[in-house]
Amino acid sequence: MASSPALPKKLRIAVLMEAVQATDIMGIDILNGLRNPPPEMADGLAALGPAMAEVGATLAKYQDDMIDIEWFYVASSLEPAHFFLSFKWLPNCTYETCPRDLDIVILGGNMPTWRPAEADRFIKEAFPKTRFWLTTCTGSVWLASAGVLDGKQATTNRAFRPVAKLLHPNVEWVDQRWVVQEKLWEGEGGTGEVWLAAGAIAGFDMIAQFCLQKFNPDHLRDLSFMGLDYYPERAMGQYYEQ
Repeated sequence: MASSPALPKKLRIAVLMEAVQATDIMGIDILNGLRNPPPEMADGLAALGPAMAEVGATLAKYQDDMIDIEWFYVASSLEPAHFFLSFKWLPNCTYETCPRDLDIVILGGNMPTWRPAEADRFIKEAFPKTRFWLTTCTGSVWLASAGVLDGKQATTNRAFRPVAKLLHPNVEWVDQRWVVQEKLWEGEGGTGEVWLAAGAIAGFDMIAQFCLQKFNPDHLRDLSFMGLDYYPERAMGQYYEQ
């Protein structure tokens, strides 16, 4: 079997955040910790002098592993959009204007009654063109509603799994913290992946494991994980403890 093509050094990542629970998409902080630090961070470290010398040395050590990320925060319009709660955030593109040929799409969980036609159209058009899809909580149900999970295994928020089975019986809903499935991809090699997590914390752990597979694990541990005070070896794994 041919090896999978490496991820590019500049990633295009879309996050579908409208009407989702904020904690569902917080795994983006892990990915963000892998990018080239902005100039203001470097200037801030330099201003602190010897106290931050070790951090500066670590950044220099992993310079070749740093990635650039272009983030697409997607909603129905460019007006301030809601999470589930009263908090609002500012989108930078819409379902209509967001590119389809991305590297990664991340979906948080939302109510199954929230399905704008333009959002479903985006999913159907972008699913074969984007190599990796990562969902948390009922984000997998959102993906299933577009018909792209039929015949595949998936998981969702544990309390919502019986409803997911009723809504989408052509999907094999399993009781796991996360599930990884191959998918067709129109890029080099023809195979991508869809990673589907249960609740919000399972989603964070899943994105950590995704990154450990796709990037330099030492870079992750020394910078991204260290900055978040996160220790994947202490986290629960892919399966619920019996």
